[in-house]
Amino acid sequence: MFPSNGKGAQKGGSVGFGASSTTLSYLTPPPDFSGIPQEIVVPCKNLLKKASTTKEKALQDILAYVQGLGPDGHGLGEPVIDAYVELYPRLSIDDSARVRELSHQLLFHLLSAAKKRMAKRLPSFVGAWLAGTFDRDKRVARAASDALTSFLQTKEKEAAFWKAVQTRALQFAIEAINETPDTLSDERSTTKQDSEAKYHRVVGASLSLALNLVRKGDIEALQDDLGRYLDADAIWTTPKAEDAFVRRAFYQLLHALIDTKPKLLEPRLQQAGKALVADGLRTTQTGSATDLLRVLASMTARFPQVWGTQKHPLQRLQQFVSKGSQGGAEEYWHALDQLLLSLRERTPSVEVISAFLASLRQGIAERLESRTGRNQAFQSYAWVLELFLGDVPLGASFLEDNLSGLTSQYLHPTPGSPLPTPQRPDSLAEAWIIVGRHPNDETRKAVAEEWQKLASAFLSRMSNSLPEVSEGYQKSQTSIASEGERWFAFAASVLSREHDKNGSLPDVIAASSRDVLDGALSLLTRRNFKPFGAASVIQSAFRHLPVVCSDNNLLASLFPVERIDTYRFIAASPSLPYLVSDLHTISDGTGRFGEIWTSLTEAALQLSDPPSVVSSVRVLVAIPSVATYAQKLPALQSFLVSAWKQYADGGTLAALKDLCEASLTFDILTGETTSVIAAEIVSCFDSQETSHPAVAALEVILQKKPELLHANSDLHVQLVTKLLSLTELADQDLAEKARSLKSLLDKQPTEQSHVARILETHLCEAGPSSLGIDTVVQQALTALNSGAVPAEDIFPSSTVWMNELSSFLATPPSPTLSLTSSMGGTYFLVQGDRSLRKPSAGRDSSGRSIPARMALFTANLLSLGVQLSSLPPEFQLELVYLLCLTEALTSDHLSTAQTDGLWTNGFENESEAQEFCELSSAAVSGVVASCGSWVSWDMSGDSLVERLINFMLREAVGSSPRAFYTSKALSSLFQYLLKVHGGPPTALEAWLARLGVMRVAPNTTLVTAAFLTGFGEALASSNAVSTLCARLISEIPGFADFSNPRTLPTLVLLNLCMDVYEAGKAPVETRKQVLALQQFTRWMDTPEELGYKLAAETCKAVARVLPAAQDTYGPYWDQAAEYCIWLWKRAANDRHEERLPYIFASLKLMQAFHAAEDLNDDLVDALKTHREAESAALIALLGIPREATGDMPSQVVDALLARAVSRIPNVRLEDLADIYESVASESREIQKAAFGLLHKALPAAQEDINLAVVMDKKAASLPNELLSLLLNAPNPDDYSDEELARFPVAIRSYLLAWHLVFDAYSTASFRVRNDYTDNLRSGKHLDPLLHFMVDVLGHGLARALDLDKEGFTAEHIRSYSIDLADSEPAERDMNWLLIHLFYLILKYIPGLFKMWYLDCPSKQTKNTIQLWMQKFFSPLIISDALDEVVEWASNQETGDPDTQEIVVKVSKAMHEITAGYPVDDDAATISLHVPKSYPLDPVDVVSVKRVAVKEDKWQAWLKATKAVIMFGNCSLVDGLMAFRRNILLAMKGQEECAICYSIIAPDKTLPDKKCGTCNHYFHRVCLYKWFQNSGRNTCPLCRNAIDYLGADTKRRRPEHE
Repeated sequence: MFPSNGKGAQKGGSVGFGASSTTLSYLTPPPDFSGIPQEIVVPCKNLLKKASTTKEKALQDILAYVQGLGPDGHGLGEPVIDAYVELYPRLSIDDSARVRELSHQLLFHLLSAAKKRMAKRLPSFVGAWLAGTFDRDKRVARAASDALTSFLQTKEKEAAFWKAVQTRALQFAIEAINETPDTLSDERSTTKQDSEAKYHRVVGASLSLALNLVRKGDIEALQDDLGRYLDADAIWTTPKAEDAFVRRAFYQLLHALIDTKPKLLEPRLQQAGKALVADGLRTTQTGSATDLLRVLASMTARFPQVWGTQKHPLQRLQQFVSKGSQGGAEEYWHALDQLLLSLRERTPSVEVISAFLASLRQGIAERLESRTGRNQAFQSYAWVLELFLGDVPLGASFLEDNLSGLTSQYLHPTPGSPLPTPQRPDSLAEAWIIVGRHPNDETRKAVAEEWQKLASAFLSRMSNSLPEVSEGYQKSQTSIASEGERWFAFAASVLSREHDKNGSLPDVIAASSRDVLDGALSLLTRRNFKPFGAASVIQSAFRHLPVVCSDNNLLASLFPVERIDTYRFIAASPSLPYLVSDLHTISDGTGRFGEIWTSLTEAALQLSDPPSVVSSVRVLVAIPSVATYAQKLPALQSFLVSAWKQYADGGTLAALKDLCEASLTFDILTGETTSVIAAEIVSCFDSQETSHPAVAALEVILQKKPELLHANSDLHVQLVTKLLSLTELADQDLAEKARSLKSLLDKQPTEQSHVARILETHLCEAGPSSLGIDTVVQQALTALNSGAVPAEDIFPSSTVWMNELSSFLATPPSPTLSLTSSMGGTYFLVQGDRSLRKPSAGRDSSGRSIPARMALFTANLLSLGVQLSSLPPEFQLELVYLLCLTEALTSDHLSTAQTDGLWTNGFENESEAQEFCELSSAAVSGVVASCGSWVSWDMSGDSLVERLINFMLREAVGSSPRAFYTSKALSSLFQYLLKVHGGPPTALEAWLARLGVMRVAPNTTLVTAAFLTGFGEALASSNAVSTLCARLISEIPGFADFSNPRTLPTLVLLNLCMDVYEAGKAPVETRKQVLALQQFTRWMDTPEELGYKLAAETCKAVARVLPAAQDTYGPYWDQAAEYCIWLWKRAANDRHEERLPYIFASLKLMQAFHAAEDLNDDLVDALKTHREAESAALIALLGIPREATGDMPSQVVDALLARAVSRIPNVRLEDLADIYESVASESREIQKAAFGLLHKALPAAQEDINLAVVMDKKAASLPNELLSLLLNAPNPDDYSDEELARFPVAIRSYLLAWHLVFDAYSTASFRVRNDYTDNLRSGKHLDPLLHFMVDVLGHGLARALDLDKEGFTAEHIRSYSIDLADSEPAERDMNWLLIHLFYLILKYIPGLFKMWYLDCPSKQTKNTIQLWMQKFFSPLIISDALDEVVEWASNQETGDPDTQEIVVKVSKAMHEITAGYPVDDDAATISLHVPKSYPLDPVDVVSVKRVAVKEDKWQAWLKATKAVIMFGNCSLVDGLMAFRRNILLAMKGQEECAICYSIIAPDKTLPDKKCGTCNHYFHRVCLYKWFQNSGRNTCPLCRNAIDYLGADTKRRRPEHE
């Protein structure tokens, strides 16, 4: 392996090089691959390739092979090991880092698999292995180190290993250091850059390996080899190497040799001196400069002769230090200091020192020098003066060149100056102190002169600074201020050194500083304190040299007692902050600080400019230790109040916030002033415009002095309330800020909780500023959980609640509620004037009244687990009663959508009211459940529920609205009890008997109703109820005069009693029910006098007795049906709330008639007799104007009416002229009913319209009433997303109208459809629909509705069922209808859609529509169009028996239609190809076979067919009809050729040559052939001569000739 063993024989003759091959050389012969297994022989040979990728893949394959042999390496042959050991050194220095890494990994696995065999070969590869651990690539070095450390797990093993292999390793290092770029790389295939990189990598590894051997190895044993290593010429040229790693390794190696074996360097000092001094200092040492300085310091200390004798070392270092640290930063300058220290024995001349300092300044000024490095460099600069000045006199030029210039640059930095700028004065001060200690008097004098010059220059710049009117005023004064700060910082640095005060420099600096102060004061006085730069100079003096200022009596000069105007000038000037900020640090022995500050503050408050006043006062109050003087100044306190008020109002002055913060930070405010300010801030919360700044002002107080806000209890309550109200705002930033301020406020201790007061205020009152219920509930829970407030103080006052609720109980409820409430007709019994209403005290910002707020608050607390048991018993009863009463009232307000109810009308309020009803029900159910089972109750106990029932029984007596709602609440309470306990109490019958509620009396009617509706079917077995029912029905015949006051209550109770039992199961004789029926029908004989209340209850009663009396014959049924129809006709004349009850009852009655089974003949005849009148009356009901459609009774009646209308059979369109308006009704059910009628009538009427168009030859037209509905097109911009999601009725009406339009299209003929399309085109009706559609379905935003994702199938697209759609969410209903309409547009009016599409200005919208249509609609439209073609083809009408039909073939899979017209045995055939984006893209019409016409005419037919489809209505049938029409016109009157007996000639032409005698037609080619064969120009039939045919041409002859 080594050169001595013969493997280094010369190979120059073979390749033209005179070099010897080594283990690293590319000239090394390849190993023997003959014994290598076949699996890896190719990868092993690939290791000799030049491409790194090939070698990387080969190493991976070999590595996989070795790993596959297992940990014991069984099967690993010697040839593989030998080959790799020979290849490894070269692979370990490859250009590719990945190859080097893999080579070390493979070595590791070979060592693991074949330890002993590899150990025998260790000398062959250990050098390359160890060298690999010093690779600059971290991954490569880690791979080599991992292989090493896996075997050397202890330090002892590692030391033994290095000792064993040190000789071989050093021999490898010698071999490597002697390599050259030419021996390591083949210049023919390697770039110079790669070649140099490999060489430096090898040399660096060699030096690092030798360095490690010096440090770890036996230096004595290695002495000879190290000598041979140092004899290599290449090692002494490394300081000039371009690679910093190589240079550092070399310097570190020399340093280690000096420390361990300096004798090795003694015979080589000349080489070392040349390498270090001559080469190293003259060449760039970026990255290695610090190591060079360190080795030079060690070398100088051991062998000073390396510097030579011709020049002083400082002269040799000049060029080197002028380059700066070259990346060495602070360490470089420390190393330079050590080197300079070792050179101090040789004293240089002043000129040498000056020149060296110049080079040093140049190096410090290098732009790449770091800030910390530059600071250290200035210390080195002073260190040079300390080491080398000695006693040699220094002239002014030396000081000016080497110190004054730097000082001037420090004091007044000049951009572009070649001098570096010191950032700190310490090093510069140290340099001046060193010079100032010089023993030579001339030198000291020169120092004083230089500082006098510096002071004069500074004063000159100060005097020449720009005035206030100049554009560069701020910049000029700032520059002076900065220079003054640096001047006095420097002076302080000099004067603070006690050990240096024996020199002359402190006196010089103090004198110069006094001159500067005098000049600044003089300038300020002359220019009315405008130059704030001079003021900043004085401030710097105050800060850095207070003793000098005191000694100079500066305070008296600056603030003279007798010059009051001076204070006004200072207060108004920009110099004020600089003159007063450090005023408190100066002591002149007179104690004038307070006097000066007060005078300045008074002068500032008298300034005329408000911004100037704020700025000046802000400066003055921000001085420490002025609180005592400030609090004694009333004018200042008043001003601060106004400043805080302005800040809380949103004042725009920038200094306001700083002033307010300073007044708190420095304790400027008195207690009284603070209270006034806090009150002003709280008042600012009342305005939305000032909420943000008020929060900011409050935040300042809470952050600085939160304890100031807790002294005033009322103020604290107001503040908490305001913050809580802010947390409810939609402005999230403001709400979050308010929450954080509330948290800060809560952290401060208080004497008592203010929650009770807040709750009382915001529950007993309601206004726009009232807190939200959620906020109030949260505060209550917090107070309860903390125990700060008793539970009784948390709940609202029952007295206030009842008083406020009374205003809503002053008027009777709407009679329409009898339709929806279980209380039924009892709504008719409530006494009161509905026109009177006592207004509520107020409402909060959400429209809640005071009772609503109290009830919602109570329900929320109970739902969150707050128990009533901690309250007094009477208070418990009152709260539950009021909660039940409020719930009963709220449910009615919800049903009638009352705008002035407990909640104002609105979607959000409706949701909250419903939520309250659910919470209240849950809370009352909880109370019921907590009182135990009531099965054994006798209703005389003390439980809360028993007491509540007895209380309600007393309150429900009478007929007032309060009594009614109490009875309704009692009914609900009974229902809760039944639900919770599963059945009535065992003593119910005795209880009823004791109470006497089933003995009807005028004042207990509502109580009886509460029992009947509350217990319901549970009373079916009650004797008392059955007795009541029998008595009530027996009393009916006695009311011959229905005006009797007892008639209505009796009838109401009778209906409620009948509801207790199943239909037909009432415990009353049939005879009595028939007698009652007779009396009911007698009342109906005078319908005008009956009244709406009795009308409704009478219809109900007839429906109740129907199951038992339906077998009774008589005129009763006819009278009842006629009465119902009369009511429907009369309905338009009555008020909305009057007609709804009897319409509902009569519709229910007629529904019962139609649904009854086994009807008697009289009832059947009555229904038949009135069928038409019933239908007409029902249709008339649809058109009645509706005042309110959002309330529940109206919706119930409309739904019932819609179901009745839907059962009307065979409605003619002529009878529905007035129904179109109902499609635009505000009621969804009325819309649905009207749509249903027209949906059936319009298609049925089209057959007559189709016939009329043909017979009368007039254009058809869509009904004007229907077209008028299309004029109310909705604008999507008028609706929010939430409103659209609810599918407004106006939009639904508009879309249903369009559906009706297409219903008319569905059965119309082609001609009528075209007329309808002309209607839509002329009115421009389609554009608004499509505009709305693309906006709602997302095409406008390129986010079209994904039908697959939303679950819309092809069936949804093709059809729309309004009944199924009603069961879907409103938004899905709207989307479904829009999708279906889009399909109908494409199906029936694609031409209009295409026109709109082409005119659409948005390319994004067009692209989205096309892709959406192509994906979801075009396949269906194409399929429908092809089906239409098939239907038309099968029903063609030619009108002429001799005319043949077009033969049509349709391929749905290919979207293709082939149409041919038979002519003789041939057919003129075309093909229509339907595109994927039909109907947007045009249909392609192509020729299949041309027959009977010339090419130009044939092409014209094709174009005409395509144009008819494209510019018509995109109808394929229209195109086929146009093609057929052209064929028929061309073939009309054509007869067969008398020669060939065919119409079509072989050349595809018709007979066009006519005989003048017999008038028969012949083909020209046939006639010519006849002439040729016969030899005569005569007619084949009449034998008469035929005129000239024209020149025969080859094109005219048949092809077979």
